[in-house]
Amino acid sequence: MIIYLLLAIIIGYLVFVAIRIGLHQRLPLALGPISLELIPDRAAKKYRERPIFTIDIPCHWEIEALKTRYIDPLAWSAKRIQSTAGMLASLLQHQFNLQYGERVAIFKQNHFDIHLFTISIIRAGGIACPVNGKLSINDFDPYLANLSATILITDSAAILKFLQSGIDFGCCRKLIIAEKRALKSEIEVTALEEQMARSYPDIQIYWLEEALLSVQKESPAVPRGKDDPLYLVHSSGTTGFPKAVILKNGPQAHAVRGWLCYVHLSRTWDKGFGALPNNHQAVILSFNSLLLLGFPAHWSSSYDHLDFNAEEVMRALADGKFTGYFGFPVTYTQLKEVPAEKYDLSAMRIWGSTADASHEVIQRKFVSIGNAFKAFGIPLKGSIFLDAQGSSEVGTPSVIRYFTRYTNTFDRRIGRIGSTPFGPKIRIVKENGEKVKRGEVGKLEVKGKTVFAGYWNNPALTYQAIHGNWFFTGDVVRLNKDGHLIQLDRLVDVIHTSDGEVYSLPIEEKLHKHPAVFDVCVYAHQQPDGTYLPSVAAALKVKNSISNSLLLHEFNQMLEGKEKLCRCEIMEWSEFPIGVTGKTLKRVFRNRSEQMMK
Repeated sequence: MIIYLLLAIIIGYLVFVAIRIGLHQRLPLALGPISLELIPDRAAKKYRERPIFTIDIPCHWEIEALKTRYIDPLAWSAKRIQSTAGMLASLLQHQFNLQYGERVAIFKQNHFDIHLFTISIIRAGGIACPVNGKLSINDFDPYLANLSATILITDSAAILKFLQSGIDFGCCRKLIIAEKRALKSEIEVTALEEQMARSYPDIQIYWLEEALLSVQKESPAVPRGKDDPLYLVHSSGTTGFPKAVILKNGPQAHAVRGWLCYVHLSRTWDKGFGALPNNHQAVILSFNSLLLLGFPAHWSSSYDHLDFNAEEVMRALADGKFTGYFGFPVTYTQLKEVPAEKYDLSAMRIWGSTADASHEVIQRKFVSIGNAFKAFGIPLKGSIFLDAQGSSEVGTPSVIRYFTRYTNTFDRRIGRIGSTPFGPKIRIVKENGEKVKRGEVGKLEVKGKTVFAGYWNNPALTYQAIHGNWFFTGDVVRLNKDGHLIQLDRLVDVIHTSDGEVYSLPIEEKLHKHPAVFDVCVYAHQQPDGTYLPSVAAALKVKNSISNSLLLHEFNQMLEGKEKLCRCEIMEWSEFPIGVTGKTLKRVFRNRSEQMMK
């Protein structure tokens, strides 16, 4: 009898835990049919006018027909999202004559409305091509030409850049300014339109809010097949020019299933805060997953080293009693410097990161904040740090790992093979394609249902990247004896010394533990004989707190053998060459050292 009672208690507790993390909400969605173009309709039917998302800045445009229904410009229900997408889709179909499979580019300041535009383009039968608004015009111009996009959704700030640079626009002949004309003075509007007319007489300009006045009714979703390309998203550009990654409906629907299984949050008990670039594949995946789940979340427009305010975000997390925070590592670099004890973050349960290497010093700090286990009746303090390693091409994290304050092993262990639900198959191979043994170093390759179909308009690059259905992610890893993958470097960033290969990420892990360090970048510095040695650029917490020579000496005391640095350069963090997703571009430092040798 006691055994049955204990068994009943255990089963009851497991059911309680499953409900508390929303498994009963997420699992039926993950196991059911998913087609991305129908997610707004499904969400609207289930959650109706209940506010799901909030935003920090109102859209710079409105739909006149919806104004009386939706008074709060910062609150978005599933029904409002569906209606907005339907009106925008109708505009694209009827006024702009968008054809099935036609590309529509989005290039504007980071904002929640990027998601509204992407789902509208897909709803209308097109292919959404969101581009980070901080991409340089020199890169955007050829990228747009490669897309062969005929319509560009942009803003006035971007148009001024276009005029200054003399962009070509490729096949694009229609520009939609995602603003209301009234936000600008009549003089500014006239000047902008006249400049565009002189410079680009064959391009038509439309102000979005004015164009929407002609829309009479919402358009239903155009049915999309599993093999239909829905998105073209660009890679981060850390290895060079950004590539257009083809994401199809079926593979990304499969990725949504995985997200619903590894993000353990409940729409009843939890709410999230995101500070992310909304054009990014991982963020688009999260938007679709959150909308399908009806999960309450706040979307911040600031996410990088230029406009992200760490103090304000910590205050917002405390004041709003948020339970989850999701941001790229560039935000955590700044958040770690905020004294957490200033704020009541007891509601926090999970911190999530993706898109770049997340360091131990950051993970250790944030797992000590919050009360993830209190919700389950466990008297332990701390939260969970979810680190998801992947790329846009993989379509979902290659591997994931959950860290807690009770995690003992870090050392760039990023997860085990098969750790991502509905994720890809993984193998680690040598240059000759032979699989490595445990303890050996090799290239990380993946294949599976979520992996991208190829690079748009670039069959040669696609052929180079995919061999026998296996895609090389660009990562060099060690398959550890305990089954974990240890992330060592990007292949292009490996430091080729006269004594063999040296990997930058393990060195950075050690240097981040120096008390003076705010951020570091370890890179290959060319030597007179053509070989390379490890070098470091360092940003300090306190300016002028230590000299270059002394910091180099102290750094090298933390390192061993081939890891030791030949050079240390202290600089302002604002001077780091940081890309549009927040990654430090090591190739810029490396190229600079090569120029010094010429």
